[in-house]
Amino acid sequence: MPSTSKGCKKRGEEISPTRESNSNSSQVIESNIECIDLESSLPDKQTAINMQPTGTKKQQEDSPSREHQKSIENHSNKEMEKNIEKTSSRDLEKGQLEMRHKRKNKDEYDEVMEKYESGGGREGRRSTDNKGNEGKGQGNASSHKLYKKVTPRKSPKKSTQMEKNEHEKCKEAYNLRSILASAAERRIKATVPSSSKAVTSTHQLSPDLFEDEETDNRTKMGEQEVHWRGSPLSSLTRLSSTNLNLPPVSPSPTHTVLVKLPLSTSGPALPHPTSYTDVWDQHHVRMPCSPKSQYPLSKNSDVIVSRWSVICQALCRDMNSVEDFQKVVLEYNTRYASKWKFRGLQYLLERELEEEESELFFHNTLPAIASLALRLPQLVTQAPPLLTKHATHSVTLSQLQIASLLANAFFCTFPRRNAKGSETEYASYPDINFNRLFFHKEKRALEKLKCIINYFRRVTIKEPTGNVTFTRQHISTSDLPSWLSCTNLLPRLHVDTVGLIEEAEGLLQVDFANKFLGGGVLGLGCVQEEIRFVLSPELLISRLFTQVLDNTEALIITGVEEFNIGNGYSSTFIWGGSCQDTTPKDLWGRRLCQVTAIDAVHFTKQPQIQYRESFIKRELNKAYAGFRVLDKSTGAPIAVATGNWGCGAFRGNPRLKALIQLAACAYAGRDLAYFTFGDEKLRDDLVTMYIFLKENNVTVGALVQVLNQHGARGTSDGSDFFHYIYHSLGAYDSDTDSETTTTTKPLENDVPLSSHNTRGCPRVISDYFKRSGPSTSRSSSTSHKNPQSKSLSQSSYVTEDGAAIKDSLSEEKILQVLSECDRLIEGSRPVSPMRQS
Repeated sequence: MPSTSKGCKKRGEEISPTRESNSNSSQVIESNIECIDLESSLPDKQTAINMQPTGTKKQQEDSPSREHQKSIENHSNKEMEKNIEKTSSRDLEKGQLEMRHKRKNKDEYDEVMEKYESGGGREGRRSTDNKGNEGKGQGNASSHKLYKKVTPRKSPKKSTQMEKNEHEKCKEAYNLRSILASAAERRIKATVPSSSKAVTSTHQLSPDLFEDEETDNRTKMGEQEVHWRGSPLSSLTRLSSTNLNLPPVSPSPTHTVLVKLPLSTSGPALPHPTSYTDVWDQHHVRMPCSPKSQYPLSKNSDVIVSRWSVICQALCRDMNSVEDFQKVVLEYNTRYASKWKFRGLQYLLERELEEEESELFFHNTLPAIASLALRLPQLVTQAPPLLTKHATHSVTLSQLQIASLLANAFFCTFPRRNAKGSETEYASYPDINFNRLFFHKEKRALEKLKCIINYFRRVTIKEPTGNVTFTRQHISTSDLPSWLSCTNLLPRLHVDTVGLIEEAEGLLQVDFANKFLGGGVLGLGCVQEEIRFVLSPELLISRLFTQVLDNTEALIITGVEEFNIGNGYSSTFIWGGSCQDTTPKDLWGRRLCQVTAIDAVHFTKQPQIQYRESFIKRELNKAYAGFRVLDKSTGAPIAVATGNWGCGAFRGNPRLKALIQLAACAYAGRDLAYFTFGDEKLRDDLVTMYIFLKENNVTVGALVQVLNQHGARGTSDGSDFFHYIYHSLGAYDSDTDSETTTTTKPLENDVPLSSHNTRGCPRVISDYFKRSGPSTSRSSSTSHKNPQSKSLSQSSYVTEDGAAIKDSLSEEKILQVLSECDRLIEGSRPVSPMRQS
């Protein structure tokens, strides 16, 4: 049964259905409001009839037939139009009557009242029976009420002009009701689904795995919609041909280069050294092709042979089914014969993929992977060093070398990497052999397998020619930042609800890592890190030689290529097709793509402890380890692309994590691009806080201090986190302000936080708290001399000597704020005493 489809959307577009549903909900709410307005001017029972089209979806779908439903809707629409006409005519009659009532002639008034009652006035006739006939009204009682209500109180001389005014008001009321009725009718029709429309499935299927034509079918999201705040993404510093903010590829005691330099002008880089040199120790990867990797000839035999010879014989056999493939793998992993099951791979090839695709895999791709694995001694001529704890070291490999190593991982050939237990040699390293990935039949595991298979299909058809550098960066205790004494100001900030970290070309892209690199990528894990690893499978090789990360360490990868497109997240993730990565390369053949892997603390069991000073400091140091510019780098530091680091299953507070990463970027001299993954409220909250911090010239040290003070209370659950910062920094009189304090320049090309903002409206709550008196006058006069002073928060003032003075809260100011809010709600905003100077 075919299981694939061409129609795929970008992973980031999973936000779109939510937006659409929100939009529909908004339309329903607006429609209901409009209908309420109509209801006030229509007779009660007629209103009930008119509101029938706004019934629930289930009521609409339960109608006997489409024709019957359509007739009901037409009848309701006609009734609505008829009611509007009646209502408008009654309003006109009422206006004219009210003018006549102002005459003091009682006899003339009685005639008018009789005519009004016979004409179906609003007070005279309010009810309608089920047959549509009008019943009797309230009679004399209502006329008595109306007589009392409209007793004239003004001079009869003005009655003509007043009558004209009332007539105009009635016309305006009629026009308004007509507009509301039309709008309500449109909204009602828009929100009621047609029963004739077929219900389409929202479940997405991945495209064909073995397509001849390689196309990047990703769609550009939100090109017309403004979805970002802060500084434009294009204004942030990035990697480019003119700004190679990377260290060179040069062999040294801290940099192992496995390719021959200088690089060849065409084709993949040649290996270094030219022939295989074996190293078998605890400081290097134990290679499958090492002569010292030995294996018993048979299960009960005492004869020991080279394990590589057994692997070569096995991989040369024909493999026409998953059972054949499993027998080959278990031939040199006999102790796991009863434990390893490849049912997930079998399910994918026999039930998920079409028969033609499965045949292509067994006849073309799988033999090519085996051949690539067997080329290991010719391609990787020395064992890569292990990137161990508490040491900064780099290793550079060619993409073809990485492909050969991963091909061996696919066939599970790496020795001593399958044993479990804390006492085993590689207990502090991630697993690398793919046996666990072959086991799971869950959808997300199968989609990750598709990514892996597509990667091997690509690299075996056309050998990649680039190089990749892996750098483990360790920050020693003596080099850790002194956060509280840091006087750096905050960098530029871009916050976006649309887009993905890996789409931020030329920026330092953050991998929300597990301390064991890759996390559950070879199991059931399928969140940010695991998805990134299967989109760029070359990242997987870091699991081969990277020991578990310590608190002040990060892994920075330079030059990886993106081979796959992914849609969805976690259980909804699917392979979205093959990606054509056109990112340019540097002088050493590395793509201008840099990824930094930093692991956050796991707060699942006790999320409240993340506000403690010790954990804030740990996360600051971890972020700095990932953001610190690598030694010997040239050019300007590039911006960091990140998001809700450690805020998913680890239960971190995204607002706290954003400020921590902002502080780390400031210390490292980098700008920040923050992606909220569709969370518009988080976007606006972060930019509002950022503007507040910038306009108050808050330094990294001051920001970290207030974070520590917030956590020192010991009772916070994070619900008042931003409020505490506003209150603390807005009311804090800084002793560090001096005569040399300069104002900050406003953000360029900033987009307002709300489309309804008007000029002069405060952007943060502290804008309302203005000091009255002499300081206010000085601030006002200074602003005329220096236009940049407008960027200061309304809660701080610049004296003539340039010193910043900040306000404190008072009961009077709070009352003024409430009064100001009342005026804003009423739609008028007169200049209040607290804004006069």
